[in-house]
Formats: sequence, structure tokens, C-alpha cells
Amino acid sequence: MDFLLGKWSAPVPRCELVKCESLSTPGGLYEPHLQLEEHNNSYGGRAVFSCAWGYRLMGPPGIECELNGNWSGPLPKCVPIQCPPPIIPVNGHLIQSEAAGMDGGRYAVGSLVQFACRGAHQLEGEASIICTENGFWSHPPPFCKPRCPYMGEPDNGLIAPTKFAYEPGDELQISCNPGFEARLEARPKCLPDGKWSSPLPNCTNYSQI
Repeated sequence: MDFLLGKWSAPVPRCELVKCESLSTPGGLYEPHLQLEEHNNSYGGRAVFSCAWGYRLMGPPGIECELNGNWSGPLPKCVPIQCPPPIIPVNGHLIQSEAAGMDGGRYAVGSLVQFACRGAHQLEGEASIICTENGFWSHPPPFCKPRCPYMGEPDNGLIAPTKFAYEPGDELQISCNPGFEARLEARPKCLPDGKWSSPLPNCTNYSQI
């Protein structure tokens, strides 16, 4: 027997460094859009992750290399950040919509939508909004408020007040130049549907009245 001859029964054991599978090799990160921020695959080391722009981590942001040579958990996933479909204002519509979302009409980060109003309505708020990295739109949706258009000035007269657009309830006062008179006394009023209650009166020469 060997032990009677003064020999050891086996070679002296070696201490090998415990390492986990490397994640920094090509194909080590099989999860799309996942990025390594820190990587130490020796025992007690950590792998810390982040996601590409437009994606967020689902799962723990880091895992540790354990004594058995395995990572402490699976890789986290990167899921797209999306904004919900924007609220379309009453009497309004979308005139441009880029990169509609992949899931239920949701929108990816960076998507731009633009609004417009129909008929005698004017946009109040931001006409364009963008889906931001926190999953919310950059601004609340706008409103479409009824407005009456500027009617112009009557021949040989003026109107007051003069505005680009008028709110429901606004009334126009017509004043005629010297020697002229409005044949009708009506004062056009802006109605809730964005229409004027009456046409603009004409200023007529006294000699023609």
C-alpha cells in the first residue's frame, strides 16, 4: 500500500477562485435593451444593470455572484415605457400622430401628437405634446373652445371691440363715420355655438336713408 511507503493518498488540493458566468461576453446579455453598468463575476461581486433609452427595468437592478458559482437571480427585463392614448378634446381631432404604441394604442417614448379644432372652435393649451421617459405626456391635452370669427369692419364705420376671435357672450358695437348711420340697430352677439346672432349692419349715407 502507498501509505506504507510514505506517499500521500492524493495530490494537495488547490484553491480556485469562484466565478459566475461572465455577462460581459458577446451574447452574455441575452435580454434585449439591457446594459451593464457594473460587472464583477467573482464571488461576492455584483452585476448592475440599466436599460436603453425608452425602456425601464422590470426586476432587481443588480445580482450577486454566490459561492456556488451561480448568480443570485435571473437577469432583469427591459420593458418599453409607454404613454396612454391622449385624450382628444371635444370638437377636436389629431392632425399628426407619430409612432403609435405597440400595445392597445399606447405610445412609445418620444412620440409626438398634434391637435386641431373643428369648425368655429379655437385651441387652448399646447397644440403638440410628447410622450416623456416617465410614461406621461409632456402637457395636458388642450381644449377646443367655441369662438366667433372676426367679422371685419363695416364700410364707412368701425366695430368695437376688435379681436382676432370672440368668446360666446361678446357683443359688437358699431359706430359709423360722420354722415353715415347704421340702418339696423342690432348688435351682433357671439353665440355658444361659435356663430354670430346677426350679420354686421351696414353704415349708410344719410342721403340714402
